[in-house]
Amino acid sequence: MEHADPSQAELTSHRQGRPLTGVGRPVANRGAMTTSTDTLTVSQAAETLGVSERTVWRYIKKGRLPGETVGSPGSQRTLIAADAVEAIRAERGDGGQSDALRAERDRLALALRDAEAERDRLKERVAMLQRAVAEPYKPSPVARAADAAMSVMERARALRPSFSP
Repeated sequence: MEHADPSQAELTSHRQGRPLTGVGRPVANRGAMTTSTDTLTVSQAAETLGVSERTVWRYIKKGRLPGETVGSPGSQRTLIAADAVEAIRAERGDGGQSDALRAERDRLALALRDAEAERDRLKERVAMLQRAVAEPYKPSPVARAADAAMSVMERARALRPSFSP
């Protein structure tokens, strides 16, 4: 399919001649969001906002975030204006609390991981003690020798005539 305007050729599918779209926006690098300092990827926007990538995609689809898919097929990525992400972050009005909440979440996750490790160690110790209690008592060789010596002494006393003064 021939196009008079070369920019239109860039916007059409190489297979079907249909315009390529990325979440409702043409797939072309129009220069609007090309530098890495003023754009974010979907994953960077998700991290900045403290939401999942899926939520960022929903924001783009609903028009809440402007997204532009750039690159050739197979190496495309969607770029989002950093100021739009910051506007949503400010709109949410967390007053900077999200960083504090993330730090608290990370601290609690670490404490939970430590508690789970301690629980697992204690489970192993309890299992070992339960096995030890369940086994029948086996006296050590020294204890058996001492018991045998005491038995011999008791028999010797029983055989010895008792003297009464």
